[in-house]
Amino acid sequence: MSDASAAPSVPGAPAPILPLLLLVGALTFNMALCFINTNVFGVNDVMVMGCEVVLVAIALYLGLGRKTGPYVVLAVFLSYAALLMALRPQLDPKAVRDFLIPIAFYLLGRTCNDIRIADRAALICGIIVIIFGIFEFAALDVYVKYFNIIKYYVARGTVAPSDVKPDTGALFQSGLRPDSRTLLPFLGPHRASSVFLEPISTGNFGAILYIWALARKGMRHRWLTMAAGAFAIILSDSRFGANVCIIATFAWLVAPLTPRFVWLAAPFAVMSGLAIYGFVSAEVNWQNNLGGRMLWAARLITSLSPEAVWGLSPEKPFLSDCGYAYSLNQIGLVGVIGFWSLFIFMPERSARAWRLRAAVATYICLLMLVSDSVYSIKTAALLWFMVGSSDGDQTQPADLAERQAPAPVAHPAPSFA
Repeated sequence: MSDASAAPSVPGAPAPILPLLLLVGALTFNMALCFINTNVFGVNDVMVMGCEVVLVAIALYLGLGRKTGPYVVLAVFLSYAALLMALRPQLDPKAVRDFLIPIAFYLLGRTCNDIRIADRAALICGIIVIIFGIFEFAALDVYVKYFNIIKYYVARGTVAPSDVKPDTGALFQSGLRPDSRTLLPFLGPHRASSVFLEPISTGNFGAILYIWALARKGMRHRWLTMAAGAFAIILSDSRFGANVCIIATFAWLVAPLTPRFVWLAAPFAVMSGLAIYGFVSAEVNWQNNLGGRMLWAARLITSLSPEAVWGLSPEKPFLSDCGYAYSLNQIGLVGVIGFWSLFIFMPERSARAWRLRAAVATYICLLMLVSDSVYSIKTAALLWFMVGSSDGDQTQPADLAERQAPAPVAHPAPSFA
């Protein structure tokens, strides 16, 4: 069945406009708060958390539907989170928020029952990101006049006033490349932040759009969506985003030939390798390159106490530069195994959906080497909505239909003996 065909109606599926508005809201609410903080009145971390709570709550309301499975998953997660918080000396609701985002938006995508909504969301969000990225590049003085990014991050408590660097002006700390730009050097050291207010998420978003367009052969405006992703990577000078596109393409190609156990074991193999490297390496000099990133991730992994590995430590050190260490500290090894196993073994309706999930798994494993931004709602909302839409799509592709078609019955040839 082609993508142009109408998906069958399912009771309880939300109207298509609601997920689109919700995803655009998740993409842009930080920029809206930055505008308010710069031009209207000061904001704080409570307002930011309040916006995220509203977005996640609406996604859950629309996505839970009438089936019992999602309620069971949500109940198990909340029970486990409550157990961890009871065993810790202090309450930390951020861990609940971090892992509710993928649950909520995955369920929303799966409930929508029409993968074309994700296609439209990808294209609309991509156009928004590119428009604001070009605006930032073409008129930086005007952009920072209305969007003082570093002032916003100080107001919400993400950046300490003492950490503000005068050489980046009103941009985020990574808004200027200290060394030479990698992608199109003639564009200069400026890295576009667009609606994300920092360039790292812009590059991650570009990789997400590329992966989606790669996996969605029959979507309308496929090449425009992929071009938007590539443009976001170039504007933000995202070396990580460019490398992810290459490696995710390879993962997408080999996914049908690879057992699921390989994908299940992948992040734990990476964590084990980082831990071994951290314990045996005598290197102490850190540089802003691949080797330096691996060294720093290994150092963060090996800095965790046994209590932190099981998610029971009351301490909250800075672990944002390594998503693996951050995840262990937040929900413990048992929680990480449970979430990743659920992601890998969640049933999908087509071989194409599994190939997309393999590419997304590659993106997550690579991203957690250098960042905890896999939990950022700015990019995670659209990503998990895509995965849920792909897994729950009712428009069955031809390759699955052929596999599920009954085999012809062989009739013996008549005998004339």
